[in-house]
Amino acid sequence: MARKRLVLVTGINGYIAAHTAAALFKDGYAVRGTVRARTANVENLVRKLNEYHDGDRLELVEIPDISADGAFDRAVDGVQAIAHIASPVSTTETDPAPMMRAAVQGTTSLLSSALVEARKRSGKDALKSVVFMSSMSAVFSPNRPAGHVFTESDWNDVAEEELRRLGTSAPGYTFHQASKTAAERAFWKYGKETGVEFAMTSLCPAPVFGPPLYLPEPISSLSIRIKEVYDIFEGGPIPEFSPIRSTFIDVRDVAELVLRVFEQHGEQPGARNRYVLTAQPPISPQQIADVLRESFPERREKIGEGNPGERYPRMTWKFDSSKAASLLGREWIGFRQSVVDSAKAFLGAKSV
Repeated sequence: MARKRLVLVTGINGYIAAHTAAALFKDGYAVRGTVRARTANVENLVRKLNEYHDGDRLELVEIPDISADGAFDRAVDGVQAIAHIASPVSTTETDPAPMMRAAVQGTTSLLSSALVEARKRSGKDALKSVVFMSSMSAVFSPNRPAGHVFTESDWNDVAEEELRRLGTSAPGYTFHQASKTAAERAFWKYGKETGVEFAMTSLCPAPVFGPPLYLPEPISSLSIRIKEVYDIFEGGPIPEFSPIRSTFIDVRDVAELVLRVFEQHGEQPGARNRYVLTAQPPISPQQIADVLRESFPERREKIGEGNPGERYPRMTWKFDSSKAASLLGREWIGFRQSVVDSAKAFLGAKSV
């Protein structure tokens, strides 16, 4: 297969980024990934990714601090596309400042390096497309009226204000929601103010399920939502309802959409696109337990029963992901398959 373009994937050892790299390899791309350091988990990822390419299409670049000026200068050298997926994620932080700084400055630092690089080259070797991995947290806002349908035009206009009001006493999930919203706003502001010619796209996925490409050590470092599936599978409590938990998307669909963006928008100078990604609302944490107990009867004594059959309380809000579905060009991976495939990946995992 003739080699396609070189793509930079930031935070390549992350849950979504690892799948994105694998999807790119399968489609013939070369990948340069950024990591904070060459840890044991990074080496585990490299071994897994080597199954998806011919042995010379993966390169790693260490960036200890993504918010530093010029942090990405070396990483963007010679790339034709960028998938910016690295992002600070934590629900246990007590100080929001480091997370907000890393999310926003990490994004603008990358774009600054990308702009310089884009101006160096032209033609087929030019940097043509940057994808920013945002979140449904940057779209969903609980102050919308009953019956509101969330689309790409919506923004979370509550989280940042809530964080400013509560400061360090704000719950951890507010840190995450505010940082994702602020980072995506910074992404679009930078593009508007500089007039960059490369295509810019943001993807706003719902909570992401689906089998990890590799299992991190310790297993407790799994991405937040997929860890909920793991915890239920291992007999942990069934989480309470929340509006965000009523939506989901499979990680494999997210990764494939990054690829589709590069193919569809990568040759359109100045293209600007935002996509809401959600597959099958409404769902509930109870449904995760129901699927697991039905699919793994040998673990029924371990997996909590909860209230079988209980669904999410009546949701007045809805989510329109038709734009992303059209780009994907096939049916979304369903909730049941996503949960079962995730659990299969967890079989035999060490509980740490």
